[in-house]
Amino acid sequence: MGSLNPAACDRMGPDGRLIEGNGGVDAGTMSTLAIVPCVLSDADWLTPDHHVRLLAAASVTTGIARLLAEDPGTAILHGLAARMCATLDHVTRPS
Repeated sequence: MGSLNPAACDRMGPDGRLIEGNGGVDAGTMSTLAIVPCVLSDADWLTPDHHVRLLAAASVTTGIARLLAEDPGTAILHGLAARMCATLDHVTRPS
């Protein structure tokens, strides 16, 4: 990721909230993460458990970057970031 600064590559409202964009995540990273579900169907050597883990990891990685860029205060105060990190920690553990 090049930057998590939404002002650098997204359209922001006067209150600093994201109106349009990827929450500061560069297009290359978003493209890479977005292709994971499409590519997994070709990875027949992976178990269904590994497919689910890879999907979850890509989803959480994309989601937490946007969440922290768009509204870090709420994400931290309400435990959203902690829950997403716990999910990422769980799906990346060896079977």
